[in-house]
Amino acid sequence: MAASLGVAGFGALASLAIYRSYFIALAVLALAYSFFVAMRKKHRAGMLSVKKYRFGRDDFILLLTAALVVLAISFPYIRGVTVAESGAVYDGRGSVVSVDSSGTKITVKHEAIEGLMPAMTMEFLLRSPELVKAIRPGDRVSFVLAPEGSDFVIENIARDEKKGKK
Repeated sequence: MAASLGVAGFGALASLAIYRSYFIALAVLALAYSFFVAMRKKHRAGMLSVKKYRFGRDDFILLLTAALVVLAISFPYIRGVTVAESGAVYDGRGSVVSVDSSGTKITVKHEAIEGLMPAMTMEFLLRSPELVKAIRPGDRVSFVLAPEGSDFVIENIARDEKKGKK
């Protein structure tokens, strides 16, 4: 039962936009493992045949958990609005770790982005390669993130001129 509740927790976390695909994969793996363990237990007890199969409390909990996980994963789509369609943008600040040579990606060690994610080092897609022409690794920057699908794209980025001040 504890495993089933844990799987439901993974499914509920799947609604976090930026990590959504990871949580969905983790929830599906945990759920598949739970089904495997339950069926192996029935097989070893000789209760897997159609005539001997009894639908018990554990089976009910497992099916209920599966339904909750599917509901949690699909909740943003049931509501009809995804993060990318909401029009939300997020302001961030951080230090540039690296800039992709093609100018399509940038890695930033950013501070916490209010309402979105904690401080971390992360690679972001860029709306346009022209955004990073004057930006080099080590620069302090301010940027604007916009959700696009399951990713976040930097819409605008500017180097902070107050480099030495704290």
